[in-house]
Amino acid sequence: MKDSKFAKQLTLNLGRFKSALDRSDIAEHAHISESQLSNIRAGRRKAPRDVKKSLVKKLWSLPLAFSASRSEFDIPSMMNNPILQQDLYADEASQKKEERERQASEDEADYIISMNPGNRTAEQSDFLLKHFRDSFEEIGAELKYTYAKMIFARLSEEEIKELVDEYNQKFGG
Repeated sequence: MKDSKFAKQLTLNLGRFKSALDRSDIAEHAHISESQLSNIRAGRRKAPRDVKKSLVKKLWSLPLAFSASRSEFDIPSMMNNPILQQDLYADEASQKKEERERQASEDEADYIISMNPGNRTAEQSDFLLKHFRDSFEEIGAELKYTYAKMIFARLSEEEIKELVDEYNQKFGG
């Protein structure tokens, strides 16, 4: 199975490297050919776990690490937004704005949920579907923030994996 989200995130990260020499170095670090890197980037080939790990380490990209984790550990996806500055402050500012919007959405969803489903308009039903999609995105953002804090706390990869495994065993991930 192809991993298009990892491919898109890899493409965003490789966009920082203009020369073919840089990309050649990245491919070499991951022990793959440049054509294999190109196929992974284009989504024509799925990267094995060891290649993803090498690419994440070489590019040192938190969003790419999340994308690799998503496919390996069934964690929701957090695609990179190329417009925003890539740091925790930008994420925090965005989160505060989105939190106000989510609360308004939550209030509206609660009202619609309390209605008899037969009395809902098509717009209200569509709103509920969008609301629940957004809820999954919110869960993903919380995971991203928690993972970033674990990295800043300098937890090892093994400690982080142990926490994820423990959660999955306890709650069925």
